[in-house]
Amino acid sequence: MEILKAEKVFKAGEVIMTQGDVGSCAYFIQEGRVGIVVEKSDGQLLHMGTRGPGSIIGEMAIVDNQPRSATIRSLENCTLLEITKDDFARSVRGANPIVRLIAQVILMRYRDILRRSQTLLSDSSDSPSPEDLEREYAEQINVVEAIKMANEFKVAIASNQLILNYQPIVSMSSGKILGFEALMRWQHPERGLIPPDVFIPMAEDSGLIIEASRWAVRHVCQMLARLDRLRPDMSHLYVSVNFSATDFDEDGFLENLQDILGETGTDASRIHIEITERLLLKQPKNVKETLDNCRDRGMGIVIDDFGTGYSSLSYLHQYPIDTLKIDQSFIRKMQHDTMVKGLVKSILSLSDNMNIKIIAEGVEELEEVRLLQELNCDMAQGYFFSRPIAEEFLPELLRKHNPAVA
Repeated sequence: MEILKAEKVFKAGEVIMTQGDVGSCAYFIQEGRVGIVVEKSDGQLLHMGTRGPGSIIGEMAIVDNQPRSATIRSLENCTLLEITKDDFARSVRGANPIVRLIAQVILMRYRDILRRSQTLLSDSSDSPSPEDLEREYAEQINVVEAIKMANEFKVAIASNQLILNYQPIVSMSSGKILGFEALMRWQHPERGLIPPDVFIPMAEDSGLIIEASRWAVRHVCQMLARLDRLRPDMSHLYVSVNFSATDFDEDGFLENLQDILGETGTDASRIHIEITERLLLKQPKNVKETLDNCRDRGMGIVIDDFGTGYSSLSYLHQYPIDTLKIDQSFIRKMQHDTMVKGLVKSILSLSDNMNIKIIAEGVEELEEVRLLQELNCDMAQGYFFSRPIAEEFLPELLRKHNPAVA
């Protein structure tokens, strides 16, 4: 992937970057030479040398948010190619996940070498504290652990260590199951069941979530085919599959979805794309176009944890959203907090005003069910109806909620 971007020209004597400023890019020197100067805490200027064509300057700005460590000035007319932090990050995400994590360790150690070199040039009072050194060491240990877990997770995808559990989404008026949310679990052969809040962030950071999401969609489609053979009258049931910003950054995201649906013979309407509102607020590349295309092909679009982000209502008219899930924190509080109850009621009004379906998440108590019914909530999901269960228990759950018509 090409990461060298805008060409910039600096005249002789012009400052390219200033020590202490926070930078957002690095530069590749195409033509000309630059001089590097470090100012010590006592005001003394240290001339660190020059750089010419083929050199990279300001590279730590694309690794972290630390201030520039030196002032760099053009010694003659210079032509530089800019490398932004975002462009670099996208290129790193496109690399092999294990290589990406190893690169992270190398960059952290490179930053440590630079910091120690600068300490030798400065007063001892500028030296890092033992706490800072301990924190930096802990960061490196965490990354090394992430590399190990990422390698194990890659094996897990290929060796059936991942499993999907399904939690029903229930109609509040009829009590019937309308669909399910697929929830990924990792049954590690040595560590046992690893919680999703441990392995999902690692999978997203490493990029392995893309492969895991494909695995999940394929297994959901295969499950629906098996369920249809047992209950042909339930061919309308859908399954929500969770996706992350990393999934949406992948080239060919929609094409891969279509390929899986075609190979398994699954109707697109039975797969719902579930994302958090944080993904929309961050506005990852092509997210609107991708969601529009998913919707055009019949897939549902579900927003999870609604109400927890900033200015939630602002994006409802921008994206093709079918369903909102009210975050469970509101469901917990609405019985005892009139303000929260009013907020839930306002969200539920979107069902009529904007033709959006509403699901209440995390419903656990009968009183919550009764209150939601009074407020005319469409659907609910939570332990009151069922915990997430394995595929083998779905037929029995359907017999309870959706008895077959003789």
